[in-house]
Amino acid sequence: MQNLNIYIPAEYRQNLSKYKYSGVDDSLLSKYVLGPYWTKLVTFFPITMAPNTITGLGLLCVIFNLLTMFYFTPDMSGVCPSWAYISFAIGLFVYQSLDAIDGKQARRTGTSGPLGELFDHGCDALNTSLEVILASNALQLNQSWWTVLSHFLTLANFYLSTWEEYHTGTLYLSAFSGPVEGILMIVILFFITGIVGPQIWVQTIRASLGLSKDFLPFLPDMQINHFLVAFGTVGLTANILTAFQHVIKARRDKNLPVASALVGVVPYMGMSLVAYSWLNASPHIVFEHIVPWILYIGLSFGYTVGLMITAHVTHQPFPLFNVSFVPLLFGALNANLPAFGFERLFGSHMEDIYLWSCLAVSAGAYAHFAINVVNDLCDYFDIWCFTIKHPKKTE
Repeated sequence: MQNLNIYIPAEYRQNLSKYKYSGVDDSLLSKYVLGPYWTKLVTFFPITMAPNTITGLGLLCVIFNLLTMFYFTPDMSGVCPSWAYISFAIGLFVYQSLDAIDGKQARRTGTSGPLGELFDHGCDALNTSLEVILASNALQLNQSWWTVLSHFLTLANFYLSTWEEYHTGTLYLSAFSGPVEGILMIVILFFITGIVGPQIWVQTIRASLGLSKDFLPFLPDMQINHFLVAFGTVGLTANILTAFQHVIKARRDKNLPVASALVGVVPYMGMSLVAYSWLNASPHIVFEHIVPWILYIGLSFGYTVGLMITAHVTHQPFPLFNVSFVPLLFGALNANLPAFGFERLFGSHMEDIYLWSCLAVSAGAYAHFAINVVNDLCDYFDIWCFTIKHPKKTE
């Protein structure tokens, strides 16, 4: 069947052959600890296993963790058994390990190419939102604005990393990055939760240390889980600023205008403000329906990032708008109509149904994108996604 090239127009298709992955990892943990472990780990996988299969198995571990949490607390506000949180830690660590070795497996099997990067980044984008749900439950942030903030920050970091890669041609991982140190921190938090219990995170810092109000007055008297979000904000902000520096330098080195590159940040910031305006006008979504909200935003985000990566590997113009923004815009408009003196088109009950409809639409849009792009790349390179069609010849 002839591919319609919906996401990769014919005039950009030949650029797929020119694509070469470029990455920089400044993490000392990766270099001296995890790197040797990953190098050894990949040798346990058969040379006949496709890299994307390894990546997919890692994501399935996270999905299993999510289903486990939903079984015990569907609204993520309850408490799971201790062993469940231990399994969350193991599942995330396995995900990180498999995500790290898929590139090594691609080089072992001679199957490196843009499909691997698209599939890898796509799984990472989805995992970002899934881990926010799991971590928010473990830290007992539950259905709250703290969870919304956590989701916004993690998606911002991922979006800007992808935006940075588009304009610099290189994926940069700083000395403290989300895929390495960030994931390991969450793994440790899951282990602590499983051993001690999630109640530890709702204690104040002073109470947990047994300190009086007069001792060390500069120490913030806030809940540990809230402090961890604040601490994460500092790290993510540093990564965001670094991304801006890299993009500005890359544009100036190529004698290209900086302003046109910075416009690529507008879609995420704009849609984040639209999302906030919806939640601010309908706070019951935050406190009662945060799970479908995160899944909806996460899938829309995955779709958006997928378009960015596709544009990167095919040298297409940066995508500034896509269909996933439309349901969000309409939901925010409806919720804020009273502020302009008009009645809502539909009330809270119908709004809840609309939210689930948004989730269904975003899932359909993402599936349409993934299936079409994967099929297009497989057709172009004469390869298969989850199996190796042309095994590497050995001497």
